[in-house]
Amino acid sequence: MFFFFVLVEMREVKEIRLGQFSKDFGRWPEEAKRITPLRCFILFYGSEFKLKSLSIAALSQKECELWLRGLKNLIADTIVAPYPLQVERWLRKQFYAIENNREVVTLKDVKTFLPKVDCKISTNKLRELFQEVDTKRRGEIGFDDFAELCHKLMFDDSTFKDILEEYSSDSDMGRIVTLHDLTKFLVKEQGENVDGNQVSQHMRDYLQDAQRDVIEPYFTTIEFLDFLFSEQNELWHSIYETVCQDMDRPLSHYWIASSHNTYLTGDQFSSESSCEAYVRCLRMGCRCIELDCWDGPDGMPIIYHGHTLTTRLKFIDVIRTIKYHAFDTSEYPLILSIEDNCSLPQQRYMATTMQKVFGDSLLKAPIDKNETVLPSPAVLKKKIILKHKKLPDGADDGSILLRTEDGRDMDLRNTVKNGVLFLEDPVDREWNPHFFVLTQNKLFYTDSFHGDQDFDDEGEGEEESSQNLSHLRPKEGTSNDELHFGEKWFHGKLPGGRAEAEDLLKAYSHLGDGTFLVRESETFVGDYSLSFW
Repeated sequence: MFFFFVLVEMREVKEIRLGQFSKDFGRWPEEAKRITPLRCFILFYGSEFKLKSLSIAALSQKECELWLRGLKNLIADTIVAPYPLQVERWLRKQFYAIENNREVVTLKDVKTFLPKVDCKISTNKLRELFQEVDTKRRGEIGFDDFAELCHKLMFDDSTFKDILEEYSSDSDMGRIVTLHDLTKFLVKEQGENVDGNQVSQHMRDYLQDAQRDVIEPYFTTIEFLDFLFSEQNELWHSIYETVCQDMDRPLSHYWIASSHNTYLTGDQFSSESSCEAYVRCLRMGCRCIELDCWDGPDGMPIIYHGHTLTTRLKFIDVIRTIKYHAFDTSEYPLILSIEDNCSLPQQRYMATTMQKVFGDSLLKAPIDKNETVLPSPAVLKKKIILKHKKLPDGADDGSILLRTEDGRDMDLRNTVKNGVLFLEDPVDREWNPHFFVLTQNKLFYTDSFHGDQDFDDEGEGEEESSQNLSHLRPKEGTSNDELHFGEKWFHGKLPGGRAEAEDLLKAYSHLGDGTFLVRESETFVGDYSLSFW
């Protein structure tokens, strides 16, 4: 038995899914079979498009239900938490990450922490602010002093000095912003049409503090500054929060939230294809998603970015995923944009599968046989629509375009071969991978290639192969982001220095006066040397 710890921030949890629908359960199939899916759930969390997942198996079905109920309540509570509490939670998270075993932090700890939150400040200024909050002169501070220091860093006194002098009052607790002060500020500075009663309720809703749930609440100066940057003081006017659009017009009259290459989690050459990418897009509100369909093994279509190294998905897995999540966010119709590169037998399989999986949700016939315009989104609620371009008679090929260096589009399906080959770098003498495309009269290749996914080449008449490119890494030590990196006249680091540059110019002297080359300077690191013939 082994134990491990995973920290998941509740605000980053995007979905809790009951069952065993994750790769983690697939990695241990024997163990997963011994556990009923009703005892399992998956947390999907993160701030990037590609979410992380945490797969969990409870000891019993009842315990699983309790976990799900508790987690959902925690997430809901986190989302609606008052802004001051959100700020405090964030500060505590940062403090706990850098504190020592005595639950304090030093100036050195704070200095290390600031670059992580993009805060640039001189050491002298930071030391000055640290000493202001370190009233006991111990060279270390607890959480309360750390929070005060962070507020000093966020809110420069010189920026808000005039505002605080005009819109705050003296009290036994120091300077505070009273109900009258805030009302005057909102009316005079922000041009809001509010009265004292509205502002009082607004302040109580913001604070959610039982001790200040009174007719005339107040803000501390720090709370006031936090309020200025909170959602409760956002520029968006509340009258626009209720959207009442006419959804009874023809479907073609609307802008539709669409996704291209929906299945990809990264680049279009070698990234991972994932069913979770479909889930993510659907939950983000997309109403048109793309399926690139190709002939797969055993008569089963697959989805991937054709003629590239992206991983493959089973068509049936994608369809089932879409079925489960099609209307999680919106009840308006979902359009499946199908780029069909499959043979007729596999197209028939696709049609049968979609009818079976989607059932009555699939739009298979016109709503009105006599219609002269497309149906409206309101009429098509909870419907799945197929957008499909039929192949010409006798054709079974689709097309994939590659943009060449002269700006023209080249159909990858008309190429002789494509894949990964290695080139020796003329400067570092290292072999680096590039994605090559061979045509009848020309060979194209990318400047660089980053391969970290398994892939297989299922070309017609070729034996299936699987290669692992996880060992490939972009070359280090050579700056290839310069605009001149790929130019013929740029020679990078010449081992022979000036003498080798002179030999090269002599070798190409037939090009005439003005022949030149650029190399990296040996004397001034980071600069370049220009040599002319």
